[in-house]
Amino acid sequence: MKFELQEVKEQNKEVIYNLMQLYTYELSFFEDETTDFKLLDSGLYVMSKYVGMYWTSEKRHPYILKCDNELAGFVLQRFNEDDKNEIAEFFVLNKYRRSGAGKFMANKMFELYKGPWEVRTLLKNKRAQDFWRNVIKEYSNNNFEEKLIRDNTRLAFYFES
Repeated sequence: MKFELQEVKEQNKEVIYNLMQLYTYELSFFEDETTDFKLLDSGLYVMSKYVGMYWTSEKRHPYILKCDNELAGFVLQRFNEDDKNEIAEFFVLNKYRRSGAGKFMANKMFELYKGPWEVRTLLKNKRAQDFWRNVIKEYSNNNFEEKLIRDNTRLAFYFES
């Protein structure tokens, strides 16, 4: 499989918006009192007000993942309030999971944006925690920290790239 990461220009932002629907549906399985995934009468999920900022802020970067020229996922990178790199959103289509697609996309982001990183997960999303723990452990040669944040509602990983 050949993986490729492409930055998404504003004229193609609907690709991110469309994939965000699938991503949000999957995240809704982990909904609790700290999250709210609102489904509209149209059958679409409400998008975060921050998604549109990926084409207006220099501190936010949207990418899609292609696998053998087919759409396989997306990642949204930003510089957070602590000026750390952050994976704000990360999604790989089921078809491409366990193929190395997610690891490729994560490592590519770590290489593109050098410096301190914070990767947050929902506390109930054990699959995401296992993925990030394994990828970050390997990338950082086990030089990372994980801790509970946001009143113990999220698990975050910290490391340098």
